[in-house]
Amino acid sequence: MRCTLLHPPRPGSSNTVPPIGLLILAAVLEERGHEVTLVDAALTGVTGSTLVRAVRKSEPDALLITAFSSDVSVLRRELPELRLALGKTPFLLGGPHASCRGTAAFDDLPEVDTIFMGEAEETLPLFLSGGANRIPGVVCRTDKWQTEPVHLDDLSILPTPAWHHAPPERYRGLPNGVVLKRLPFAPIITTRGCPYLCTFCAGFRITGRRIRHRPLSRVWDEIELLVARFGVREVHIEDDNFTFDADYAKQFCREALIRNLPVCFSTPNGVRLDTLDDELLDLMKRAGWYVVHCGIESGSDRVLRSVRKVLSTSLIAERIAMIKRHGLPVAGYFIIGLPGETREDIERTISFAVSSGLDWAQFANFLPIPGSEAGKKWFDACEKPELVWSVFHNTSCPAPPSGLSSRDVLKLQRKAFLRFYFRGRKLLGIARQLLRPGVLPFMARRFFAYLHLRPVVVDPSSRRK
Repeated sequence: MRCTLLHPPRPGSSNTVPPIGLLILAAVLEERGHEVTLVDAALTGVTGSTLVRAVRKSEPDALLITAFSSDVSVLRRELPELRLALGKTPFLLGGPHASCRGTAAFDDLPEVDTIFMGEAEETLPLFLSGGANRIPGVVCRTDKWQTEPVHLDDLSILPTPAWHHAPPERYRGLPNGVVLKRLPFAPIITTRGCPYLCTFCAGFRITGRRIRHRPLSRVWDEIELLVARFGVREVHIEDDNFTFDADYAKQFCREALIRNLPVCFSTPNGVRLDTLDDELLDLMKRAGWYVVHCGIESGSDRVLRSVRKVLSTSLIAERIAMIKRHGLPVAGYFIIGLPGETREDIERTISFAVSSGLDWAQFANFLPIPGSEAGKKWFDACEKPELVWSVFHNTSCPAPPSGLSSRDVLKLQRKAFLRFYFRGRKLLGIARQLLRPGVLPFMARRFFAYLHLRPVVVDPSSRRK
């Protein structure tokens, strides 16, 4: 079967990263004899008739689409033309949006025929073979039976991603964070799963609650391939919880010291500060880490408790200091406008970020992620979710907390960036970052997007009274 994998276009995005999930699926399908084509419209920027031509050229028997919820508004524009061009070719949707929205994804994207919830490396080949009905985690538009996301028991079955479809040197933009040291870079996955109960996150629907590990021998075979065949010089571990199992993380670092490859490492998805210790940080530094990203979310202990982050500001400050004692810069992720936050809470977050010793900070606005506890509450009160997707990104504010408007939150977000970065030493750090190859245009685009003050908000009439 000819399978075309579509990575949706993301106009204006600087987050151009090889689609690691699709590359793993491509390898799974090729192992089973399917012919695979990747159309990475997020990389090429093609839309409209140009995108249609790129997909039609592959003559797909099935179109497999991955999507975040932030991709929905673009796909609502692109899929009707693709449907007209491809006729009855089945459109299959997987990835975060399908996993988190479930059967509601059919309403969001009417052209989709089947959705895959959770990890699809086993369910997709089974579905394509036509040998089973009602596969767990798979729902067809014609049979919306109740099923939940499925997750692999054992990650050792995962093949090495099909990197020949997405050579890393093509990807020149910034990854998740604002820190990038060397090009080309490549993302890898070493673990999946998250046991934490943060109310704003729905990652458990995508990769499950239970932490599972890829065998380190397979991980390092992949890194060796990336270095030898594709010249990769920086590896990004995209796990949600790379350091959750400290022994596994330490063994990874020890293997890095033994192999001594010419690469550096980072974990741009962030690590839990309460999983770090001195031994692990020493190993990470010696193994080639040049920055530690961490999820902080808020500088208010009250808010941290309310979103079940299970961290305190005193512990956060202590761990930031510990990381820096090992000579590692620290990048922190914050969320502005969490449910129940007040203006005073957000001001406290800004002050904490400035005084905490962080070297970089990212201030994203709260998004009501479908499938999360907070997102479910918000969408249950929303009569017209189709109006939400066009503003479902971190530079807008579709869901301000009670007592604050979208414009209020956007102004506070801008204030956070200005207060954190417009200081002498921070400005010098930004200047050094901009001198790295390929960084300037993407940093400038991201900077102006986050400082843009014109809020696009959901029509109040779409909310239930």
